Amino acid sequence: MSSSIQRLGSCLCRKIRFTLKGDPFSHAVCHCINCRKSAGSAFMSNAFFSPDNVTVTQGEELIRKYQDNDTTSGNTLTRSFCSECGTSLFLSSPTKTDWISVCPPTVDDPKEWVPRRESRPDVRLSWVTGLHLEPKQKPPKL
Repeated sequence: MSSSIQRLGSCLCRKIRFTLKGDPFSHAVCHCINCRKSAGSAFMSNAFFSPDNVTVTQGEELIRKYQDNDTTSGNTLTRSFCSECGTSLFLSSPTKTDWISVCPPTVDDPKEWVPRRESRPDVRLSWVTGLHLEPKQKPPKL
């Protein structure tokens, strides 16, 4: 993963812009109902970065955050979106600060990013076929 790569992204109205350093360390799709509703699609694509590699360069004051407390894992997720056009931008966790997920459709050139894993394949819509991804493994209990 080369950190010299820099990509640009924005919301639909382009009032919020950001830069990404490098490529995601993980890319997964999630089929849970909350992610489907947030994405407005059959699943949500999530590209995971270190927070140090994501920089909002314009429109930070337009970002609104929704605390999603009704998750299947029981962990709160913060869903960030544009207050002007409604574009889903980022997903983060108040308790797991080592990652931030960027919604790949907001990135100008994510063509090289291929999802490798999926979360909640047990609730995947029946017409979503052709995905050959590894199910997300639950972390071991310590």
